[in-house]
Amino acid sequence: MTPERFRFVSLLALTCIFPFATSIGDAQEILPPGFRPQPVGVHALVGGKVVVKPGETLDGAIVVIRDGIIKAAGKDVSVPADARVWDMKGLTIYAGFIDAYLPLTATNAPVSTTETQPITSETLTAGGINFFGAPGQRTDRGTPGPGYEIARITPEQRAVNQYSPRERTLTPLRELGFTAGVIAPANGIVRGSSALVALVEDNPNRIILKPDVFHHIALEPQGGEERAYPGSLMGVITTVRQSFFDAHHYALDLADYAKRPTERVRPEFNLSLEALSPAAEGKMRVMIEPGSVLMVDRAARVATELKLDFAIVSSGQEWRRPDLLKAIGATFIVPVNFPTLPKLPGEDDWEQVSLDQLRAWDWAAENPALLRQQGREIALTTYGLGDKKSFRKNVKLSLDRGLSEDDALAALTTVPAELCGVEKQLGTIEAGKIANLTIVDGKGYFDPEAKVREVWIDGKIYRVSTDDSKKPKTDAEGSALKNEAPEPDEKRPDKKGELREAQKQRIARSPIEGRGPINNPPSVLIRNATVWTSGDQGVLTNAQVLVHGGKIQQVGNFKVELGPNTLVIDGEGKHVTAGLIDAHSHTAILGAVNESSLPSTAMVRISDVVNSETRNIYDQLAGGLTTANLLHGSANPIGGQNQIIKLRDGASPEELKFEGAPAGIKFALGENVKQSNASERNTTRFPQTRMGVRTFHANRFTAAQQYLQHWEAFQKNGGSPPRRDLELETIGEIIQGKRWIHCHSYRQDEILAFLRTMEAFNVKVGTLQHILEGYKVADEIAVHGAGASCFADWWAYKFEVYDAIPHAGSLMRDRGVLVSFNSDSSDLARRLNTEAAKAVKFGGTPEIEALKFVTINPAKQLRIDSRVGSLEPGKDADFVIWSKAPLDSTTSCLQTWIDGKKYFDRTQAGERAAALAKERAELIAKARKIAKLAGGGGGGEAAKDDGSFFRVALEHQYHGMDRHCLDEEER
Repeated sequence: MTPERFRFVSLLALTCIFPFATSIGDAQEILPPGFRPQPVGVHALVGGKVVVKPGETLDGAIVVIRDGIIKAAGKDVSVPADARVWDMKGLTIYAGFIDAYLPLTATNAPVSTTETQPITSETLTAGGINFFGAPGQRTDRGTPGPGYEIARITPEQRAVNQYSPRERTLTPLRELGFTAGVIAPANGIVRGSSALVALVEDNPNRIILKPDVFHHIALEPQGGEERAYPGSLMGVITTVRQSFFDAHHYALDLADYAKRPTERVRPEFNLSLEALSPAAEGKMRVMIEPGSVLMVDRAARVATELKLDFAIVSSGQEWRRPDLLKAIGATFIVPVNFPTLPKLPGEDDWEQVSLDQLRAWDWAAENPALLRQQGREIALTTYGLGDKKSFRKNVKLSLDRGLSEDDALAALTTVPAELCGVEKQLGTIEAGKIANLTIVDGKGYFDPEAKVREVWIDGKIYRVSTDDSKKPKTDAEGSALKNEAPEPDEKRPDKKGELREAQKQRIARSPIEGRGPINNPPSVLIRNATVWTSGDQGVLTNAQVLVHGGKIQQVGNFKVELGPNTLVIDGEGKHVTAGLIDAHSHTAILGAVNESSLPSTAMVRISDVVNSETRNIYDQLAGGLTTANLLHGSANPIGGQNQIIKLRDGASPEELKFEGAPAGIKFALGENVKQSNASERNTTRFPQTRMGVRTFHANRFTAAQQYLQHWEAFQKNGGSPPRRDLELETIGEIIQGKRWIHCHSYRQDEILAFLRTMEAFNVKVGTLQHILEGYKVADEIAVHGAGASCFADWWAYKFEVYDAIPHAGSLMRDRGVLVSFNSDSSDLARRLNTEAAKAVKFGGTPEIEALKFVTINPAKQLRIDSRVGSLEPGKDADFVIWSKAPLDSTTSCLQTWIDGKKYFDRTQAGERAAALAKERAELIAKARKIAKLAGGGGGGEAAKDDGSFFRVALEHQYHGMDRHCLDEEER
């Protein structure tokens, strides 16, 4: 018999033996003889308490499962004759829990947006996103093969392609009651897509519930060992923007090529942009992990700008600024990785713990409830927990802090199901849904004594092992041995109950308490004061200032009829000035001051990383500062875009921004730019010489001119639009006169070279910053029209400033240059008035003119002098009340007002400090008590000191540090 004949006869015989094989094949796989038969696929779970969905419970109900699907659930359900019956009396049955964020390959804690900039000898060795002034030698700009030019943009990565179930990973999740989870990519910025899987060890093809659930983005500045772009938080945000703009352009370009393939150049194939298209078009939800509370707000704003359908991975820090959550309509995935109290060597070591660390510990468990109070939907996740077993304990802490059981259950079932788009298959116990169930004994899942007994996944039971180590030992008859089960002592204190009660009560105040305007009267009248107007009126004695509606109404000697709600301030013996203005500050920037990876980072924006939570704002208000120009650092020839802010303490980042202020950008010259003081391994970036800096500037401005021409041609002739390039777009705004340059500069030769280069492109420079040798070329600066924003008396701190002198500001003023003094220091910004006084001491500048160095002159340089800088009718009511003349070295700032609202009052500063000290003392007392009750640790008997208590929030990362153009750690 031939082989073909034999196979035909065999198949015919099998068909005769199993005539229904084809009809039942869809329901159950037929296994060859010798294999264990498939288990029964019909089950009836009888007599349990069935929680159909949050808020709906059936006692003594029946759940019928057939072939992995729930066929019926209710009290009047008939048990099928062929069903295996399971007695569920005394048990609670929930819909199987879903963990909506499981980066299983990651061992790190949730994203932390703290900046690090590692350096290797391979820094910037290619073209593409990197610029050398010559074509690069590497053909692959990002990852190997077709893709995006930035290696950390990998939307083409699919978690489903890499997923292989592992028992050691999945068993702890099932023990917590989880039956499904979203397996997410763990590395990069735009990381790729996640997959929803059943949490069982089975053939990966069978357990995929949804192969592509979310596209994942993490605002994570760490970039591995290569110091490649982006290396800062602001660079990461810009990269996200650019990649989505590129995805839109890629789709348009491909469509245009499809219409006329013989008339134009073939577009590049880009696997990354192709994969990103569904998210860019709003067809696929984006999951963003911001890493801090202010980045939650920024992530939501960027997602809205890009028109994305998005959800947020909670930073755990939302308690810091709950007001920012109100405008965010997204669902939050909420980790419960709460800080645990450390075991400190001695009691005195508590004195080294900061108030913010204590607040973060005390607030953490309340964060889920706070999110719900703000109207946000939440889904709980095990993400970030080093020990998964602490999940239920931490959820219980959240329940004790106000999270309702219904909300907690929804956060494990219905919310993640809807978020993942599988609400028709999972999330509730209803007919037609997948038979994923979580079964708990006792009173229910949220009873700390109850145990997860088993989970059902796709209609199959997976029993959970229980820890019998704590069960009392028994004799042969099953009775407890006396020495193992002592009689309860009614007098013995209930430490667990006492610990729970102590943990229930939050002592920490909200960080926004005590911030914001101290007083906001409709009108203010200052009488009998010496008023330094910094305007045409000069200095007025025994004068008055009238403020109404946040604006200055009158200044001088006048009669006025006061309204009933006018606040009258007696200015006898006091001096009043306009609010001080710092034209060069880095005081309120999140993460790195520099995006130093590229020679041109014109695309990055300080506006994305404004830090409203820094204590520097309050400290500088105490020195009379009301406005600051937040600048990118000086690490590259073309830096990032600036942001002018008003120091409205307590306001959000958006509310700090000086509305209507002209746009600007930071440029730099000299040693920082050409990396003169860097190590050999950090000197691979172009340019490395001063002549290279001039060449680079000319190159980028020429490229920007061409970019503008391409857009003009498109607007005139139509066709396929050019790619939107955020770097060239920004430089194009400079050429168009829409953005002002603020250029870090020291030496006279490079100052002249830079001014001439800009004049060649018909660009007028806004300010030359620091400008230590500006006095040598003051006439040329005056002719060009640039302002000079100087150090008052810095010199000899590196080679290129050897010729700096403290007379420079006064000399340039005498030659007709508009001069201001800046701080470039979070510390000096607290006393700009005494910096201005140095112009009197060294340069003989009249006091009235010296004060202008920190009031009207910087306002003019920043083009905001129509609003601030002097006390004149119609301007914003930003003013300072001083105890003596403002340039007196013994004067004190008594009050600081912005927009007619009082933000600082020295008489109340002591009370504020005392309240903070009292709060800290009470928190330390609570921490010591809980540590004692918990046997040394604050998270319970099994708590481990994982260092989480000492994590510093991004917003407070630089607390107590003085930030400059080139921070030490960024060199």
